[in-house]
Amino acid sequence: MAVHAPDRPEVVAVGSAVHWRGETYLVAALQGSSVHLLSRQADGEDAVVLLDALHRSPGFRVLDGPDAPAHDEVPAPPSAPARRPLGGADLLDGLPDLARQEADFWLDHVLEVHTGLPGFAAPGTAPRPCYDPERTTLRDRYATKAAELCAAHHQVSAATVERKRLAWLEQGVWGLVDKRRVRGGSRHGRVDEQVVTLLRKVHKRQEKKSIGTRSRLFELLRRACVRKFKKRAEQLMPSRATFYRLLDRLGIVCGKQAAARRGDGSHRPDPPFTLAMATTPGEQVQIDTTSLDVLALDETGRVVSVELTAAIDVVSRTILAAVIRPKSSGTKTSPNSRRHGGRATKAVDALLLLAEMCTPQPMRPHWSLKAAAKGSDLPYAQLVETDERMEGAAARPVIIPEMIIMDNGKVFAGRAFMDACAQLGISVRPACTNSPTHKAIIERTFGSVKSLFSQFLPGYTGKDLTHRGKHAASERLWRIDQLNDFLQQWIALGWQQRPHEELRNPFLPSMPPRTPNQVFAAHVASSGYVPLRLSAENRLRLLPTAWVRITDKGIRLNNRTYDSRTLGGYRNSRSGWPGKGQRWPVRYHPHQPEKVWLEDHRNNKWAEADFVYQRLIGDAWSEHVWDQATAAHLDKGGHTRDEPAIARLVRSLLERAGRGPSRTATPQQAPVERGMHVGPAPVQDPYRGIPAPAYHSVASLPVMDIDPRELCAPAVRLALPGSQSGTPQPGDGCSHSSDPASTEQS
Repeated sequence: MAVHAPDRPEVVAVGSAVHWRGETYLVAALQGSSVHLLSRQADGEDAVVLLDALHRSPGFRVLDGPDAPAHDEVPAPPSAPARRPLGGADLLDGLPDLARQEADFWLDHVLEVHTGLPGFAAPGTAPRPCYDPERTTLRDRYATKAAELCAAHHQVSAATVERKRLAWLEQGVWGLVDKRRVRGGSRHGRVDEQVVTLLRKVHKRQEKKSIGTRSRLFELLRRACVRKFKKRAEQLMPSRATFYRLLDRLGIVCGKQAAARRGDGSHRPDPPFTLAMATTPGEQVQIDTTSLDVLALDETGRVVSVELTAAIDVVSRTILAAVIRPKSSGTKTSPNSRRHGGRATKAVDALLLLAEMCTPQPMRPHWSLKAAAKGSDLPYAQLVETDERMEGAAARPVIIPEMIIMDNGKVFAGRAFMDACAQLGISVRPACTNSPTHKAIIERTFGSVKSLFSQFLPGYTGKDLTHRGKHAASERLWRIDQLNDFLQQWIALGWQQRPHEELRNPFLPSMPPRTPNQVFAAHVASSGYVPLRLSAENRLRLLPTAWVRITDKGIRLNNRTYDSRTLGGYRNSRSGWPGKGQRWPVRYHPHQPEKVWLEDHRNNKWAEADFVYQRLIGDAWSEHVWDQATAAHLDKGGHTRDEPAIARLVRSLLERAGRGPSRTATPQQAPVERGMHVGPAPVQDPYRGIPAPAYHSVASLPVMDIDPRELCAPAVRLALPGSQSGTPQPGDGCSHSSDPASTEQS
């Protein structure tokens, strides 16, 4: 721990000549911490430099001045000499008393070896002859000091004295301290370093898994030690108590502490933090998707959770656009089959969000008049004069983004979103992976939406299971379209006209905070407003594209067939796109799948095609409803190409969702698991599994055409070849009769 004396800066005064950046300057004035320099060169330029920066510049020196010789006598500056170490006693303040006394003891002896006089010698004292530097060498003084200390019962060699002197020259007083006395204990105690390294690896593998207790981590470490160290595992593995203390020293937490820490700063970058800086509306727009912590009813009447996708302007904190979409998992009929019935935010939702940013939000008849742009803080008259679409619009300004900051999710990182931004002239900057602070404003906005909007809705679930109500799913829930309507009205009324603490005037910080609409109005007054109008063709180009063939049956897209008379000239023909053959670009809307649009780039025309079985549905539907019907049809053993049957199921789902849940049907009680049977064993039914007879289907027996007396006549044995046919045998059970008529008759 070497401590060196700092170099004293040279004195710079008015009138001094200095050498800086290879040129000579004259100090004209000193103003605070700045120095005004006048160049002495004919073509040189004057400069104003900070005094500290001037002293730190390489090659700087004062040529003349109050404390410097004349300019002609100043040679080139030699190389800087080695700095003498400081012997500050403050370094010893935190040491134990024994270590400090030992350092003071060696300091006096080292000074006597080095200078000839000990540290306590009075001024003018002559050195002893055996330590006089003019009469003895260092080797002699080393040997003399070692012999003197040995005589005082200190077992010291000449090599030790030499080592102490060299350490003092290099590190000052700190070099005389015995490091064994100041050496702290190891962070991991006496546990082997290999075991500690293995523990860190095991803990790192468990970071992304479900949180467990310390006992699980102990068992995992024991197994890892057995695999790696074999027979030495039992010797190296610490005890359970030592292992728990080791976790405390290393800062490894498990259980509830780990659950509380997870998500709180785990992805936080190293400080200092830099705020997102923007000066004009639209310069930076942040976009992201999050769970809204609310349950709702989808188009089929099922209870689903919902997601919120929103975009916010950094300067004015204006929510430019927001949309709510359901989120649910689908079903798979086989391991390799496509999942049917699933739902989440898709790339088309991000594309529609771009279109909403460029379009004013129209007022709806049932909204409050306070949500209208007219009468709000927006410059309504100026906006209507520039953009007639603002007439009768809601109090949400239209801001065209210049740059969008997004995360790396597939919703925004897809090609469709990138192409749409390129068409609108918007640059895209992805945020760093696992760095929510790169778009902290939209993350904080999501928290405000949940606290100001979500928690007041029925079906609010909270951020996790500990905040969720017991009967949240059984409450009277809103439909998703109703939630979207509430959200748009709340943005215009509750967000845009609400003061934000971040929106303060930097020149008048004592003034109250402003609303997003007030900030937007201030920027319109200073920089103006230029609207961006999207035509019908531009809106179609924002939709996702599918490359399909046009056959005699029409367009086959997502297990549906579309056809119209306008497709006549495109059937079985080449599209003209390089490498596409007979595949044509078809634009589709997942939330309005009744129609698709084929783009003809050669004639700059659009051909519209309708779903061929739309008449069986007869109502508005979406891709999600079709997937639900397809999954139900596959469960019954159907096929995805059976479009009429799936269309009828879509209609039945829509009708059932329109009727709502039944109020008369009682739900079937689930079977109760009662555990082991106690008591006598039940008697098995011997007729179990045999169907009951259907008596009404048993046919009556036919009438026998025979005399009943013949049924009661004695039996007659048939005669075998070589035997008498009519001779009765004794013991045959027949009565013997002598009536010849009876014998003949029989």
